[in-house]
Amino acid sequence: MFLSKPYGLELLFILSMFDQQNADNGIDDTFDAIQYHRPRRAAFSSFIGQLHAYHHITKSVSPLKGSKQILRLSEDTLNGLAKALAR
Repeated sequence: MFLSKPYGLELLFILSMFDQQNADNGIDDTFDAIQYHRPRRAAFSSFIGQLHAYHHITKSVSPLKGSKQILRLSEDTLNGLAKALAR
């Protein structure tokens, strides 16, 4: 599903990097990190919703700011990415 958008592969790597850094990244932080083929914010939010609905990403409440949702790759997505990079 990530590859269905021009910025999807970059988004996959950004979310993986944020996970490794244990970053406090919300939708806005993640959107701002995209450098190439950046979509409109509404389209990006919609795509994040789709990724969440299909369990490719998870959302959790930020411990630093209660109104912020942290985005993370799901365990299945992380495992798939690790397998693909190990080849």
